[in-house]
Amino acid sequence: MKIFQIMIAAMLFCLTGSAVADEFNGQCAMGLASGMMVQTKCEVNAMFEGKRYCFSSQESKTKFLENPKAMATKAAEFYAKNAEIVREKISQQDALSQIHSKTCDLSNKDAGYLELDGLDLRHCNMTNTSFFGAYLRGANLSGANMERAYLNLARLENADLSHANLKDATIFQAIFDKTSFKGANLTNARMIGTLGNVDMSDANISHGRFGLDIGNQPMGAMRFDAIGGNFANSNFEGADINRTNVRFANFRNANLRNTNLFRADFSKADLTGADITGANLNEAILDGTIMTGVKGLAAIKGYDVSKGECVDCKVSQ
Repeated sequence: MKIFQIMIAAMLFCLTGSAVADEFNGQCAMGLASGMMVQTKCEVNAMFEGKRYCFSSQESKTKFLENPKAMATKAAEFYAKNAEIVREKISQQDALSQIHSKTCDLSNKDAGYLELDGLDLRHCNMTNTSFFGAYLRGANLSGANMERAYLNLARLENADLSHANLKDATIFQAIFDKTSFKGANLTNARMIGTLGNVDMSDANISHGRFGLDIGNQPMGAMRFDAIGGNFANSNFEGADINRTNVRFANFRNANLRNTNLFRADFSKADLTGADITGANLNEAILDGTIMTGVKGLAAIKGYDVSKGECVDCKVSQ
C-alpha cells in the first residue's frame, strides 16, 4: 500500500511539473528585466514562487537569482508593456510572393533562415519581422521600415540598410561585411557582433545598446567590434557602447553626449569635433586617439595614460 501511495505521489509530481508553463512565453527573464526581448528555448531555467523562468545563458540566470523578486517584478512590467505579437512562420514561396507584390507586407512574420540574397525589399513593411539566420546578402533594404525587427545570426554581407528604420531592432551576431547603416534610425536598437569597417555614418543611435552586458548574453560573452568603422556625424546620445572595440574608427563630429564608453577601445580613432560632454570614459583606451576640437574634454580627466596618450586632448585644470 505504501509503495502504491509513493507511486501515485510521484505521478502527481510529474504531472504537476510538466504543467508548469514557461513564464513570459519563454522570453529571457533577465533580458526583460534589463529592457529587452530575447526568445529562448528555456533550456536554462529556474523555479521561483511556483513559476518557471527562462534564461538565455547561465550568467543571466545567476544574475536574476541574486534578487529574483525585484527582477521578476521588473520583467513582468516590461513584458506587459512590450509583449510581442506572435510571428507567423512563412515559407520561402510565401515570402517571395509578398516581395514581388507592390503591397509587400512581411510584418509580424517569421522569415527565419529564408534565402533572400540580392532581393529588393525597400517597399516591404517588415515591422516586427524575424530574419533569424536569414540570407540577406546584397539585399536592398534602404529606407525600409524594420522597426522591432529581429536579425540575430542573419547574413548581412553587402546588405544596404541605409536610412532604414531599425528602431528597437535586435541584431545579435549577424554576419557583416561592407554592410551599410548610413543614416539609419537605430534608436534603442540592440546590436552585438563583429562589424568590421561598417558604415554607420549620419545614423541616429540615441539610447542604442551596443555595449557588453555581462549578465545578459544569449550566446555567451560578446561585444560590439567595429575596427575602422565609419560613425562620422552619428548621434549616440545616451547610448551604451561600453567595452566596444572601435580602434581606427571615424567618429568625426559625432554626438557622444552622456554616452557610456566605459573601457571602450578608441586606439587611433578620430574623434575630431565630437562632443563627449557627460560621457563615461572611465578606463577607456585613448592610445593615439585624435581629439582635435572635441567638446566636453573634462570627461577624460584622469584617464590612464599608461595605455597610451591621446592627441590634442589637454584638459584644463
